[in-house]
Amino acid sequence: MTTGFEPAQRRVLADDVTDQIRDAIVTGSLAPGTRLREDELAAQMSVSRGPVREAFVKLEREGLVVIERYKGARVVELYRDDIDQIFSLRKAFESLAVEWACKNATPAELDKLGRILDQFGKESAEQRTPELIADVDISFHDGLVKAAHHERLTRAWEGLRAQIYSFLITRMALRKDYDDTWEPDHRALVQLIAEKRQDEAIQHIQRHVEASYGRVVDAMENRE
Repeated sequence: MTTGFEPAQRRVLADDVTDQIRDAIVTGSLAPGTRLREDELAAQMSVSRGPVREAFVKLEREGLVVIERYKGARVVELYRDDIDQIFSLRKAFESLAVEWACKNATPAELDKLGRILDQFGKESAEQRTPELIADVDISFHDGLVKAAHHERLTRAWEGLRAQIYSFLITRMALRKDYDDTWEPDHRALVQLIAEKRQDEAIQHIQRHVEASYGRVVDAMENRE
């Protein structure tokens, strides 16, 4: 019987290729609008063109790549309307995550969110690079979505998170007073969820997302 399953090794290889291209995009090494050539990327990573092609398809679903008929793939260029759509989705997703987390989050999951905040507090000012801060921030929000115990929300979030991560690093989405405000702001959210103060927690996350949206728009308008 023919199952159509791909060899496991090939899937691991395709995932690795996807991760490498994604990292290059979200950190700005591959600039918006860059044309992505299968043959060149395959040669650089010493793989066949198949895993690169698979990576393009996955990255298109994540909103990082555009695949154009007869032209191939290129890194997506985001405009004001794109940002409006992305952040309206983020606001809806995270509001839903908070609502469900207030009902479903376990003590262990809330404790894990607290440990992420604790780890940030241990990092020195020199260690708090944009990459590290973005990693910490996205880890917290990943944990928040997981604590909601909402499978469809988790899948939807996976399609958006890479774009959010890219904003954190390349679009100056981090607040200027990040060192002083990020930890207490997120810790207050965890406390609201732990106390099941749903309405207040939703308002809190919405203000948080709106502030991030404002910083991205400011950065775009000022061409930062």
